[in-house]
Amino acid sequence: MRINLRKINKEKCIIVFVCVVLLFIIISLFFRVEKNNELEVLLNNEAIQLLISPKIDENNNIFFSEKDIKNLFDKNLFYNDISKELITTYNKHIALLKVGDEIAIVNDEEIVLNGTLKIENGTVYLPISDLANVYDIEIFYAPKSNKIVIDSLNKEKNQVIVKQRTKLKNGKGIFGKKVESLIIGDKLMVLEESGNYKKVRSPIGNIGYVKANKVSNIEKLRDTVSYEKIELTPYFNYSNSSGIYDNIEVDKTKRNVVLPIFFTIENDDKVLDKTNINTATYSIYQKWTETNNLEMLPTLTNDTNISDSLITYDQRTKVINYIRDKILEYGFFGLNIDFKTIDDYNSFYRFIIELVPRFRNANLKVIVTINSNNIEREKIENIVDCMIEE
Repeated sequence: MRINLRKINKEKCIIVFVCVVLLFIIISLFFRVEKNNELEVLLNNEAIQLLISPKIDENNNIFFSEKDIKNLFDKNLFYNDISKELITTYNKHIALLKVGDEIAIVNDEEIVLNGTLKIENGTVYLPISDLANVYDIEIFYAPKSNKIVIDSLNKEKNQVIVKQRTKLKNGKGIFGKKVESLIIGDKLMVLEESGNYKKVRSPIGNIGYVKANKVSNIEKLRDTVSYEKIELTPYFNYSNSSGIYDNIEVDKTKRNVVLPIFFTIENDDKVLDKTNINTATYSIYQKWTETNNLEMLPTLTNDTNISDSLITYDQRTKVINYIRDKILEYGFFGLNIDFKTIDDYNSFYRFIIELVPRFRNANLKVIVTINSNNIEREKIENIVDCMIEE
C-alpha cells in the first residue's frame, strides 16, 4: 500500500491554514469585545477623553475628578483641603459640598446626595450625577454599552420613536454593520438627517444610522439656548443721586446708565443701603433719569478691606444675598461692582464668581467697573454680563 505524502502534506497545510484563520477570528473577536468593554464618555454626542478615569459605584452613581470638572464645566471650582469643602459654580447655580456629607447646599438650599464628595488616592471626586442640575446637564450610565452619556440642557434636542423593529447600523446602506437591535417604542436622539437615513443615538448611547421609514417624525424637545452679553454706555458724571442736573442728549439706540453708589460694604460684612428710595431726592433723580433715557444701575463699593469682610464663603454669601434681595425689592435690573480698594484679589474674584450665579438665577445682570490695572480681567470677564472701564 502506497502512501501519498503529497496529499497528506496538502491536507495538513489546509488544516493548519484553517486553524490559523480560526485562531485569528477568535483573537479578533476577543479584542473586539475587550475594546467594546472599555468605558466611553460622550459629551453632546462626541467622545471625550477624561484626564482621570471616572468612578461608578454599585448604584450607578457617577463620579468625576475635580480636574475633569474644572476642564469641562467650572474652571473656577475651588477646593479647600483644610476644611474639605468644595465650591462649584455654573450658569445660574452655586453648590457647596463637604467630603463625606450626604447633604449639599445648592443655591442656598439643601439637597440630599446619592453619592458624596470623596477623596481616593489623593484625587477629589464629585458625584456629578447628583450635580446634573448644577451643571445644566442630563447624565446617565448605560451598563450594557459601558457608556457615560452627557447632554447639555442648553443644546437643541430632537427625538424620533421606533415604529418597526429595526437595526442601528454603523453606516448607511447594505454595507452598514449592525450596532444594536432596536424595538418598537425605543426613543432615539436625532443627530442629523441624511436622505433616507437618520443619524441617531440609541437609549444606551450607541450612535449609528436607521432608515427614516422605520421611525416617527422628528419631535423637537428643546431649542438651543444662548446667553448674550450686554453693552452699556455709562454716564459717570451724572451718577450722584443728590445732584441737580439739566436735561442731556443721549444716543437712544444704546442702553445708557448712571451708576449711583447705593450700597457700601462696611466692617463685619455689613452692607450700608444708601438708596433712600422713599425720599424726595431719590424721586427727583429717578424722574430725571427716565426723562433723559437713562437707567439707574446701582453700584456696590467698599469702605473696608476685602480681607476683613469677604474672605469666607459665609461672609460672601451673606453680602451677596442681602444685596440681591434689595435690588429685587427696588426693581433695578442689576448691579455694578466698583471696589475702590482691593487688598485681597483672590477673595475679590471669589466674591464675583459666587455672586453671578445667584444674580443670574434672579434674572439680574452683573457689571464690573475696572478701575485698577491689577485686576486680571480674564478671571471674571467670561462670567459677568459687562465690564466698564472707568
